[in-house]
Amino acid sequence: MKENMSATNGGPPRGLRFLLCDSTGNVGKVSSHDEEWISSPIRCLDRAVDLNPGLVVVRFGQVPIREREALLELATALKRNSHTRKCPILALLHSKHRKLLEDLNQAGVDFAKYVGEITLDSNQVRTIIDGLGSDDRLERHLEIVCPFLHYNEIDSRHEMTVCGAYLDRLVLGGRWLLEICETEDHLQCEYYLNPRLES
Repeated sequence: MKENMSATNGGPPRGLRFLLCDSTGNVGKVSSHDEEWISSPIRCLDRAVDLNPGLVVVRFGQVPIREREALLELATALKRNSHTRKCPILALLHSKHRKLLEDLNQAGVDFAKYVGEITLDSNQVRTIIDGLGSDDRLERHLEIVCPFLHYNEIDSRHEMTVCGAYLDRLVLGGRWLLEICETEDHLQCEYYLNPRLES
C-alpha cells in the first residue's frame, strides 16, 4: 500500500495551499482560494516568493524543448531562492524521460507524477497531491528508468530515444521502450548488462 506523504513524515500535508505552473493551457477551473494556477515560469517564481505556498506544482506537458528548459530553470530557481527553497516541488510529467528526471533531481525537485495530457481540474490536482508517497520521489523514478536512455533532438518539439548501451545506434520505441527500458525490467536487458561503450 502506498505510504501517504503527510506532515509527520516530511511530505506535504493534506489541504495545503499550492501554486501550479502549467504552460500547456490544459487546465480546468480553480475552485479554492488555497490554490493559484499560472502559465508563466517567471510569474510563478514571483508568486511563490510572495505567497510562500505549501507546494509548487510544475507541469511538464508536450511543450517545445526550450519551454521545458524554462520550467527546469524555474524549479532550480525555486530551490535556490532563500524564500522558496524549503517549499516542496511536484513535477507533473506527460511521459517517462530519463534525462528530464535526472535534471529534475539535480534541480532539487521532490516528487514526480505521470499524468499524460489530460485536462486537470482542482480536484484531480488535490487527489494527486494527497496521494503522494515514497514511490513518487525522484530517486525512485530514477531507479526504475534505464540510465542508458539517451535522447537525440529531431526538432524543437521532438526527440528520438536511443540506447546509450549500444553506442546510441539503437533507436528505441514501442513495447520495448515501454515494457523494458522504462521499467525495472531493464535490469535484465542484455544491453544494460553488457553495454557496448566503445566502437
